[in-house]
Formats: sequence, C-alpha cells, structure tokens
Amino acid sequence: MEILGYIVALIFVFAAIAVAWRFMMFRNSGAQGLIRSLPADGVHGWRHGVVRYVGEEARFYKLRSLSFNYDMSIDRRDVTFNGVRDLTDDERDIMPQVEKVLSLSGPMGQFEFAGQRHAEMALISWVESAPDSRAQREDMNALAQRANRGRR
Repeated sequence: MEILGYIVALIFVFAAIAVAWRFMMFRNSGAQGLIRSLPADGVHGWRHGVVRYVGEEARFYKLRSLSFNYDMSIDRRDVTFNGVRDLTDDERDIMPQVEKVLSLSGPMGQFEFAGQRHAEMALISWVESAPDSRAQREDMNALAQRANRGRR
C-alpha cells in the first residue's frame, strides 16, 4: 500500500512540474488570447492561451494543459479571415479587455480568436500577408528556352 502512495505522489509531483514548466515557458511569450472551435454556444469552448508565430505556422499553447508541445497549429496558407463580430454580454464578462472576436476558417474547421487589439491585428496581418497557395515557381530555364526558341 505504501508503494501506491509513492506512485501517486510521484505522479502529482510530475504533473506539478509540467504545469509550472508550461506556465513559465509560455505565459509571457507570444500573443495572449482565447480561441475556440465552432459551433459553440454562449461562452462554451473558449480556451486561454498564447499564440507564437513560427514561420508559416501560428502555434497555440493552452495555458491549462500538461502537454509539452503546442495544442493547435494554424498554417497561414490554409486559413481564411472571415471577419469580426462584437462580443456578447456573457463573453464580455470573461474577456474584459477584448473588443472584437475574429472569425477564421481552415482545414480544421471554423474557429474564433479573441485577444487584445494588438494581438488581433497581428493575427489578421499575418493571415492576410500569406503567400497565395496557388503561386507556382517558374522554371527560369524553361522560360529562357521559350523566349529564345524563334531566334536560332
């Protein structure tokens, strides 16, 4: 029975270390905000976290998670910004410093992001400045051959 107590204590210590590590690593780095998948009603589904931009990805780290990795990844080439909406009264109670909610969609479905104005503007700019996924790199040798084919 004593071994079971040690195992439970060890699990508790490991969980506490994981929570402390995640909190210290992500709390003050990146843009703080809330995200939720749609469809959702009322204030259901909002998750507090931090968004970090890494290349073409925005990685969302939930603050209340024991994972050592990000919880959601958004590729900006696949995401579409659909607009903004006002907060409901219930949402305003849990998000006092937020003015608008951003509506986005991508391969993972529709979702919403809410944060302070600078975090929202950063996300919108990052999504809208993404290179077009239809853009193709031209083969310069093939272009040169096409341009010079009637000159020889």
